[in-house]
Amino acid sequence: MLIITDLDNSLLNDNLQISEYTKNIFKQCKEKGHIIAFATARPYRKTRILFDFIKPDAVICHCGGIVYINDKIIYQNGIKPAVVLNILKNIVKDYPSINIAVECNDEIYTNFDTSIYWKEVPYKNIDLDNLPSEDINKIIVGLELIKNIDVVKKYLPDDLYIEKMEDKVGLIMNKKATKWNGIKELLKYYGVKQEDTISFGDDDVDIEMIEKCGTGIAVKNGNERIKSKAKFICESNNEDGIAKWLEAHYLQNKQ
Repeated sequence: MLIITDLDNSLLNDNLQISEYTKNIFKQCKEKGHIIAFATARPYRKTRILFDFIKPDAVICHCGGIVYINDKIIYQNGIKPAVVLNILKNIVKDYPSINIAVECNDEIYTNFDTSIYWKEVPYKNIDLDNLPSEDINKIIVGLELIKNIDVVKKYLPDDLYIEKMEDKVGLIMNKKATKWNGIKELLKYYGVKQEDTISFGDDDVDIEMIEKCGTGIAVKNGNERIKSKAKFICESNNEDGIAKWLEAHYLQNKQ
């Protein structure tokens, strides 16, 4: 069985921690031969810090922009710097005070203090005239001025999409960069069937994998959109909901 879980507001509690109980359940799952994967909007640097608690077999970062197995990239899809520059300049022209950021090479470049959205995220100041020369993993736009992310679509070429996260920011990514596409790469790599997958999530970026995995589960604290699509709803991230569901369905039943 391939077990895929989102991290923030799903596996991690509100203090961004993993309980001893949850650590132990995931350890037992691995001992029984289940494959563990994280699927997150986080970059790899912010995911790897959790490996001392739960060591996944694979990590899907940037919502599917990059897939890692044993610290090696097996799949990635980014956005060309020239395309990023054009998008950001057009958005800033219409919304001069908007919060914008890009992620590249495990670094985040912003025009705002990241603490307004996330805890303890180091950043560098963005320079639209001197963006990184490598492909950008994702563009981030604050939603304080743009309440409806559909407004952003007019700035995007056909091969990009925008997804809302936590109702705070919009994530602009390559259409090939989705959690589900990352999962499909893992299915091929490990030789696992689609029906032998379980996924857990809480937000819009998790809906596709929740719908397409064999069993899709939303945490109770997730938004109503994802809960309406889930096959099951487990307890919240602050109640070890994911671990409790796994224990009840894949440890006590000895599957």
